[in-house]
Amino acid sequence: MTVAIAPLTAEHIPLAAQRYDRWFARARRPPSQRSWLADGPVRGEELLGKLQNAPGLEACRALDADGALIGHLAAVPLDLAPDNPAALRSHPHSALVPHGGHALPAGRESEVLRALYARVAERLVAERRLVHYVDVPAGETATAPWSDLGFGRELVHGLMAVKARGRQPRGVGGLAIRRAGPGDLPQVGRMAAESSRGQRGAAMFQPQPEAALAALRLRYTDALADPRCGAWIASRRGEEIGMVLVVPAAPGPVVPESCVELMEAFVEPAARGEGISRVLLATALAWAYDNGHRYMSARWHSASPLSAGHWPQTGFRPVAYRLSRTLDGRIGGPPGTY
Repeated sequence: MTVAIAPLTAEHIPLAAQRYDRWFARARRPPSQRSWLADGPVRGEELLGKLQNAPGLEACRALDADGALIGHLAAVPLDLAPDNPAALRSHPHSALVPHGGHALPAGRESEVLRALYARVAERLVAERRLVHYVDVPAGETATAPWSDLGFGRELVHGLMAVKARGRQPRGVGGLAIRRAGPGDLPQVGRMAAESSRGQRGAAMFQPQPEAALAALRLRYTDALADPRCGAWIASRRGEEIGMVLVVPAAPGPVVPESCVELMEAFVEPAARGEGISRVLLATALAWAYDNGHRYMSARWHSASPLSAGHWPQTGFRPVAYRLSRTLDGRIGGPPGTY
């Protein structure tokens, strides 16, 4: 069948939003998800409305043989300063297809996506944006068409139900847990930076610019003073050896109402394996429940030797992924060099 590609402009947003809502409802509930995982609000019109105003947006739509809109793809440029903490997780000159940024027709997902991506990627490469990200709900329906293009899972977005206190993890000898406040910014910032710096190693190999790490040390100034956020520090024999920090999460397609996000979690390497992380998480979960939150979300690198096994074991289940594709840096060289 013929797939024609044309620009996606403001007049096409209402129909594209309808397509997105139908596609997302089909894609976001894979059989592997447990029934207690709540669905976040699907707001295709809201998501696409924000996208169309994004500076530098690269967007196009797919049309069938009759000229009907059957899919769309929209990528937002990412340009991050060296001292932006976001540069710790994303390439500073890249592009992202966020939630709302694409929708595909049932039965023709790979075919239509290939045509859409060929057009958008050509423009991105012309701008030397060689790292491409896409946010997708977990499950084969959403991930398989992108896998066919060479995209792989880079970040996992997990969700856990927050329940009333049940069986608590076994205590750790000599461990004390206290609530952190504004005066604990140096300790929280140091441990957040140490956690991020660890991503330089195998098998993540994520550059962690020192300027961004310095900014990360100050990132949670407001959170530590905000009663809607929660942070705790674990210490033993007067030495601070771990921390956890959670903040309210904005509802979205894979984030339900009444959810908090696990922003930071860290245990000193010498103290790992004793259950300290589980005690800290249980403390945060109990606080979250008492404050009306019923879900907790977390993100981790799929290649992390620590996080990729630990967080699913504690109860987080994947609800979304950030997929990525890195193109050969020689593409922008003289013809014939790649």
